[in-house]
Formats: sequence, C-alpha cells, structure tokens
Amino acid sequence: MSKHNTRKWVALSLLLAMLSLPACTSGTVNSTLTSGTPSKDAAATDASLRALDASAQVEPRIEGLDPVLENDALRLYISKATAEIAVVDKKSGNTWRSNPDSTEDKLASPYLKGKLSSQISFVYLTKSGQNKDYDSYNNSVKFNQFEIKQADNGVTVTYQFGDPQKGLESIPQKISKERFEERLLKRLEDPADQEQLKVRYKLNEEQGIYERREIPKAVVKKLLAIFEKAEYTEEDFAIDNGEGDGGGAAEESVKPKFSAAIEYTLDGRDLIASVDTSTITEDTPPYRIHSISLLENFGAAGQKDDGYLFLPDGSGTLIRFNTGNIQAQPILIPIYGEDSSIYVNEKFNTLEPNRLPVFGMKKNDAAFLAIIEQGEALAKLSADISGRLHEFNTIAAQFIILPKDEVRLSNNEIMHKTPKETYKGNLKIRYSLLSGDEADYSGMAASYRTYLEKADGLTKLKAEGDAPFYMELVGSIPKKKNLLGFPYEALVPLTNLKEAEQLVDQLHGKQIQNIRLSYKGWFNEGLNHTIASNIDMDNVIGSKGDWKRLVEKLQKTGGGFYPDAAFQHIYENSGKFSPSKDSAQYISRRYAKIYEFDRAAYFRHNELLSHYLLTPRKLNSTVSGFLSDFKKLNPGAISLRDLGSELYSDFRRNAEVTREDAKRIVTDQLEAISEMSPSIMVNGGNAYVLPYVSHILNMPQKSNEYQLAGESIPFNQMVLHGYIEYAGKAYNMADEQDIRESVLRSLETGSNVYFSWFYAEPSVLKDTRFSYLYSNDYEQWFDEAVDAYGEVNAVLRQVRGQSMIKHEKLAERTYKTVYESGLTVYVNYSDAVVHTDGVTIEAHDYIVKGG
Repeated sequence: MSKHNTRKWVALSLLLAMLSLPACTSGTVNSTLTSGTPSKDAAATDASLRALDASAQVEPRIEGLDPVLENDALRLYISKATAEIAVVDKKSGNTWRSNPDSTEDKLASPYLKGKLSSQISFVYLTKSGQNKDYDSYNNSVKFNQFEIKQADNGVTVTYQFGDPQKGLESIPQKISKERFEERLLKRLEDPADQEQLKVRYKLNEEQGIYERREIPKAVVKKLLAIFEKAEYTEEDFAIDNGEGDGGGAAEESVKPKFSAAIEYTLDGRDLIASVDTSTITEDTPPYRIHSISLLENFGAAGQKDDGYLFLPDGSGTLIRFNTGNIQAQPILIPIYGEDSSIYVNEKFNTLEPNRLPVFGMKKNDAAFLAIIEQGEALAKLSADISGRLHEFNTIAAQFIILPKDEVRLSNNEIMHKTPKETYKGNLKIRYSLLSGDEADYSGMAASYRTYLEKADGLTKLKAEGDAPFYMELVGSIPKKKNLLGFPYEALVPLTNLKEAEQLVDQLHGKQIQNIRLSYKGWFNEGLNHTIASNIDMDNVIGSKGDWKRLVEKLQKTGGGFYPDAAFQHIYENSGKFSPSKDSAQYISRRYAKIYEFDRAAYFRHNELLSHYLLTPRKLNSTVSGFLSDFKKLNPGAISLRDLGSELYSDFRRNAEVTREDAKRIVTDQLEAISEMSPSIMVNGGNAYVLPYVSHILNMPQKSNEYQLAGESIPFNQMVLHGYIEYAGKAYNMADEQDIRESVLRSLETGSNVYFSWFYAEPSVLKDTRFSYLYSNDYEQWFDEAVDAYGEVNAVLRQVRGQSMIKHEKLAERTYKTVYESGLTVYVNYSDAVVHTDGVTIEAHDYIVKGG
C-alpha cells in the first residue's frame, strides 16, 4: 500500500474511533461523570482511560490537587482552586506540572508570578492595534471566574477573563436631556447625589444631550453607586449608549471580557491539551484576540534543574538551562517559516525555517516531546532561560489566530489592519512523556518517528542498494539578446536533454547507478516559468524522444527522472495569470509580490521582482491543468519546487485563506499528484508533506545558531532516516563550498550527496538574472562529486532503511551517530586529533565501527 493510501486508512480509522467517543462539557466544579458535546480529539481512543473521583485512593497524593483521570500509563490531577494540572508517569514516578512553584522566586514581580501560574494566556488587540495581554491566573482564577467539568474521557476548564467589577465603561458617555432629568435626577432623593451627577456631566444645549466629562479614577466607584441608587439598569445603559452619535464607551475605559476553555485528556503515555477557538467568546468589541499561548509554563525548570530545551530550529537546536546568557534575546520562531503574505520591507538575514511542529524539554532524568497536532501552521515557538524575568527555563507554543499588519497611510501615519475573520478551529498539543534512557533528544526523535508511523502511515524504506546521488540540472533560461538594435529575450539551453544523458553516462561510467535527476527549466519559458496550469515544453531542451530515452536510462539503473515545477511561485505576469484574480493578497489588500533584498542594506529591491504568490484558492485548478498535460510525459516521478517548503495565507476580502486552510489545500494537491507520480521530490520538507514524499532536498543541516541556543542537532534527520531519502544543500551551493566539510556533514547526519549543475559554458549566463549559477558549471565539480559519493555511499549504503537511534556530542566539533544495526559513525570537524569514546579520530576525518 502506498504512503498516501496508508494515510487514508489511518484517517478513516481515527474518524470511526472519534464517532464512538463520549465527551465532556464545561460547567461548575463537578466530579460526576457526564456526557456532552462529542470531542473533536480523534486520537483520544485509549481503552484504558477512566475517570477518577477526588476521593480515589491513589498514590502519589499531590497536595492541593485531586486525581481526575487515568489510564494504564498516566494519571492526571487538577487543582479546583487554581486549575493547575499535574501528570504522573506511573512507571517512572515522574511528575510534570503545568505551573512551577514561584513563591520563592526573587526575580518575578507579583504580576509575573501570576503569569507563571496560568494555563492559558493571550494577546488581544485594541481598536488602534496595540497589544494587551490577559492570562488565566491574573484575569480569571484570581477572580474565581473558572469552571471545571469532568467527563469520562477528559476534563474541561472554562475561564471567564476580565475584571468582574464595574468600571468607567458602565457609566454612559451621553444621555438625552429628558432621560438625564427624568430617569436619573428625579430618582435620586439626596441633593448631594444630584449635584454630583450634574458635576460629572455637561449639557450640550444645541443637541439636547448631557455629555460625560473626564472622570478621575478615584470618583468612578462613587459615581457607580449613585447610578445604582437610581436603579439604573443594563437596559437603560443600552438605550443611552445608542443616543447621539451612537455613543459607546471610550475604548480605553472598557474592561475587555473573553471566555475560553482548555480540554485535557490522556492517550497512552501522552497528555493532550486543546482549545477550540470556535467556542471562544469576545464580549467587548472592538477588542479581538490576536494570539493564544497554551500551557506556556508546562514543565518549567528551575535554577537547580539540569537539562535543556529543544527547538526544531533548522535541523534542531538545544538551549541549556541556566546559562546566564540573558544578554541574548529570547527566541520566538514560527513553524514552517514566516507567512509570506505578511508584508516585509526589511530582511536582515535568511533563516532556515522550522520544518517540524514539535518542541521539547529534558529535565534531569525525564523529558517530554510536545507535538502540535492541530493549528501548527498558526504557531510560533517561544523559549527562554532563567534569570531574565523569573527563575525558570520555559518553552511553549503561541498560536496567531488573528494576524495583523501595518499599513502606512503617509510618512507619519500608520494604521494596523487585521483580517475580517478570526481563525475558527482546534489548537491541540500532545505531550509525550519520556523517562530513563529515552529522556534526551534522541528519545524525542524516536517518539516523533513512532508518532508519524501511527498518525501518517510513514513506512520504512527497503534496505538494499546504493544510496541515491542527487543531481539537479537547469534546462533553459531566458537571455537578453539584440536584433538590429532591438532588444528581446530568448530561451537558451544550459543543459539540454541529450547533454543530461551524457552526464548520466559519465556518472554510470564511474559506477554511480542510483541517480535521482531533478530537471528544472523545461517548460513554459525556462527556469522561472509562467504559471504551471498547462505544459508547453521548451523546444531548446530537445524532443520528447530525448526525454523518453533519458527517463528509461535512469530507471534502468535504479534511478529516476524528476521534472521540476513551481506551483505557488508565479515568476512571470503572463496572460494566463492575472494578479487581480489569481494573486494572494497582503492584509493591506495589495498583491503579494516577493522582491529580492539588498544583502548589504537589508531593504528590498522594488525593481527586482522575484515572484508573485498564487492564491491557494487557485492551486487546485492549476495543478489539475498541469497534470492533464503531464500525463503524456509522466516518468512516474516529479520534483515540486515550492509545495514542500512554503505555506502562506491569502487576505483577500471575502475570500480569506488561513495558513491552516492553505495546508489542507496543499495536501489535497499532493494526494492528486501522488496518484499520478508516486515518487515525489520536494525542497525543505514541511511536516504535512511527509506522508506523500520519497525524497527531500535542501533539508536543514544545522540550526540558525541563535545566541541563546547552544548547539545544532540533526533532529529532522534522526526522525526521517530510513523512511525518506534526503540531502542538505547542494555541495557546490553550500556556504563554505568545502567538499570535505560536506562529506563529514553527510556522514554525521545520514544525508545523501547532492550537486546542482549545468552543462553549457558559464559565459551563457552573461546578460541574464541567473549569475548566481556561475558556480554550477559541472566540469568544476565532477571529479570531486564522484569521490565524495564513493566515500559517503560506502557508509550510507550499509544503513539504508535503518533508523538513526542515537546522536551525541562527544567533544567540541566531534559527534557520534548510531544506527539500529549498531553501526556507529564518529565525525571530527576540528583541526586537532580527538581521543574519545575509546577511538582516535584524526582532524577533519571520521571512523566507522560496528554494523
């Protein structure tokens, strides 16, 4: 069964399981088992799950918390006083709490101690676009405004946010003269009260309206008491608030009020926490929730704890606890990279995106891996160490449910805009609890790998044959030419199909058989082709007969031919693409156009357009049109330039597409593509494409090396090795262009050899936009490529189809990688000989043992 068909059966099984589930509803504190609205958590099918009464005789007892739920592996406790939760791992005895004990924290202010005690917090927007924040302790629990409801398969905590005491917002701004005198003054018996009311309002004789003056904060309570004496009701307030120009309390005087609920359940060794944003209420317009942080203090590690935070930054990174490095900025990074439909005017560097929706923590002899199961396309990951604001090391996810952007109206005036609709859907995080030998980043990788096997049907590769050699070739590019003084552009070949075949023959002659050839620039006007809604094969690359011969030659020796297409990037504003209809839009309603950036000044070049972003709504018809023409050329394989690496919104009025919507659209297209071409190659490898792909190029090989982060780890590679073939950057396109360094990196991370080439003379690139390809002349690299492949393949062919079960740093720039067969690779990047773990590794060298 293919990967995508396996995924269908997994999804169907989960759906059927979901339909049989009982569920919980919010209400008052109650330990009685009840049923209610069906849970949307299709994964909570643990047959051993059972509710517990607060009086249940269980060990351990946790002071202030009651047992409410357990299965064979875990037990969940909750505080009916603070809504704090704790989870006990029955086997190891480890306890994970949603909140730390901050009573002895000497750094945190009382307000921050309250935030440390919260389970959910959010940032809301004022009418002017300013950020304000609420958290479940300071703005709900402190006022006893929460409810706990226990059910047979989970616990729901519903919070009411906002100060319950009335304030200035309850005093009308305008009252008609008649109502002021008849409804208020005549009902007040005390002349002092009447006088106080007159002092606080001024009569606008022209309009016949009493208007509220500026009222000092100290007087608000006294004035509210006078309104109560006059038996002034909410109905009265509604009438008066509608007088004059529509009334309405001034924005700064309204106390924002919201409600939100967290649902908890257990599944095997996992705690699941979720928030259904469709049930959130926003009771005080114009205030709207911008972002939600869920369990942002879960597992918070103190200054006496040992361990690290794990982020999937690039290939993965670790942040050691309590380093004192508070001059470095806290980390906040988006899952799947930045949303390209959010306007950017400056770009200081190019970062490796997070490809996997996970994060984790190792704390002493325990660890957890958090998997964002739903809403991950909206998520950002935050991490910080102790010593900055408080004494704890924390890591969490924040979900942007209402994006915002700045729109410049003039040189001196900026307006903040948001989409019309807030995201309505589930936000869900699964916390997998680890202990013993699995409580490190290798264990986290194994946990996520197992999850992908169960949830997405990921299957092992066949453990046979040579490792793939990835060769990217550019077919044709447009070049400026001149005829009788008239400039024009014409396609010129960089590597035609016959030349590609010659390169394949040369590699075969060097005993390189498993060649995976990604071929760019073959249709619709070259490398930066027009919209891929149809196929017009470029004549300069050769004939269909040449195409067929090349495909057969590659397949005969176990390789493959992967014609490349970009579906989301529209490089040319051709007749078949209309920006007004087909382009995604920024929040400002301008077309989403991506420009090149000046690397020195950081500003974008407004005269150097890179591409438009196709609206995700148009993706289905574009892919369908392409596949209709591709049937005649289909080699059973395809390279997707952008579908595996970029995810963006569309803020077009009345047709908004969130990143979560776009993710579903992309996976639908991958399903359709995989039916025709089962072997799919992508760049980057965002998590949602993994069930469909066979090859990933340009997988991050290291982290972005933020100042706060300590070291890079090959987490992505540890998860996917043996399941999906992958490579990092092309050896000749790597920053250092050091072949030895790239070979060592391949051996440490299990990454295959990859080169990007063209066949023609480099002088062809003159007077084109493709000068960055100068280093891709194949003749400069061919011999080194053959040698590099021979060295890497000798090791990696032994571990094809095997999981990478352990990775660790042994010394500075020296690493150890272990595969499930026991084969161990030691890599030394340093300039000195290293003696460690019973082996001696020469400088810039490696050793292979076992297997």
